[in-house]
Amino acid sequence: MQEFEGPLDLLLYLVRRRKINVREISISQLADEFIEHVEQMKKLDLNITSDFLTTATQLMEIKARYMIPALSEKEVKELKKREEDIYRRLELYEQIKQLSEDLQNRVKSMAGRKAVRLAVLPQIEHEKLTLVLQSALQEISIKKAVYKIRKQSMTVEQAMENILENLSKDQEINLYDILKKAEDRYQLIIYFLAILELIFFKKISLFEKENDFILRGNGFEA
Repeated sequence: MQEFEGPLDLLLYLVRRRKINVREISISQLADEFIEHVEQMKKLDLNITSDFLTTATQLMEIKARYMIPALSEKEVKELKKREEDIYRRLELYEQIKQLSEDLQNRVKSMAGRKAVRLAVLPQIEHEKLTLVLQSALQEISIKKAVYKIRKQSMTVEQAMENILENLSKDQEINLYDILKKAEDRYQLIIYFLAILELIFFKKISLFEKENDFILRGNGFEA
């Protein structure tokens, strides 16, 4: 059975195997198939982190609440909001996973420099951003070659807190300094996903400064 790097990785697999867009599958269907896979993983003694169980609980709770007759307008809005949050996180993860796969291929082949389009980012030079991410991937490869790193689970929320904590000490942080904290490819994706989330919620800004990409907390002045 295929192993997954986290709950979002499994959810994306469930979508991709149907060859459909993220929003073309219902949360109810995702819940059923997600639970089924988690149960199979348990039977095969595969590593299941608390993230998988938390996600399973969230999905099943949404499905169960939709089965309650005569939901109030407020309750329906709340469920729609929670659904939207899941879809949006999954779409962001899909973008970053694709970006990571593209970068991994570039690291191997070292051929071609195709610009990466990320609609959720501000108007910056995406080819330069691609090179920054490629450098982070290369640093991860060096770490793996030198150290035997024990993989630890990290959530997007934890990465967001880490970034904001760093920004509470320094007004600005180089994007590369954040990305190179990643110990493996999965953590790189998580850190970048966290950055996109913080930009989406207007907690931070990303801009170019002297040929570097800089993160700045929106509570700080330029």
